[in-house]
Amino acid sequence: MLCFSQTISNIGNCTAFIFMAGVMTLVEPEWHYTYSGRRLGQILIFFWETSIFAHLFIAANRAIAVNFPTRYRQIFGDKTNTRILVTILWIIATLQASPYTFPVCSQQFDPVSFTLAYAEGWCGELTEKYGDLTVSIIIVSCISFLDITTFLRLHQMRKTQTNNGNRAREACVQSVLLMFCECSFFYLSYMSDNPWYAFASTTFIWVFTHAVDGVVVICFSGEIRRYIFRRNKTTTVQPSAMYTVTMARKHAGSRTSECKTSSVC
Repeated sequence: MLCFSQTISNIGNCTAFIFMAGVMTLVEPEWHYTYSGRRLGQILIFFWETSIFAHLFIAANRAIAVNFPTRYRQIFGDKTNTRILVTILWIIATLQASPYTFPVCSQQFDPVSFTLAYAEGWCGELTEKYGDLTVSIIIVSCISFLDITTFLRLHQMRKTQTNNGNRAREACVQSVLLMFCECSFFYLSYMSDNPWYAFASTTFIWVFTHAVDGVVVICFSGEIRRYIFRRNKTTTVQPSAMYTVTMARKHAGSRTSECKTSSVC
């Protein structure tokens, strides 16, 4: 369920960029300056928060499984607990995105420079520095810390399965990807006034992060690859267990009868 939430957030973010940013800009760019057009920033923040909190809970899942295996079943073994975590995840994302409902706190897409900018004023500054930047840095730092502890524990165990190693590498790649996205959006984007550089370091890197995030999961997860790329195979009819047991008993009974009537068994 956590991975499903992560997948939904990635799809939601990419879909919002395609239709609300791309199609709206091609059809009528002036719509971005309306109240409805400003919902793009709110939707993007909503799915971004969902994505990073899903990453956080997945990182915690891995860390507990490796470092505290006896407690893992108590926390994540119960589907009710997982459902509660997923519910909390979406509630937090909703609360994080709720201030963007007000125009003074919103995030707007500029159809000229193809970049996203926060509203001017005290509320826009708060949502940018604290609601987005600070929260994202804290969450990504926690993800990195949990992934580092998982990686070190797996390294100490030495005799780990290949799948566990793949999960650790997947976690490291995703953490680096999220940190690079944050650095690019809030720091690297201010290093040049070139509009194409601003587009590449903000809008493009945001879409790129969510797209590559899904690719990373596919590359490091053999189960998902088999599910996606599976081919129809010829089905072989196997005898049922009940049929096999029945035939074995009949065979044993016939052998017993032969032994009784023959001197050689």
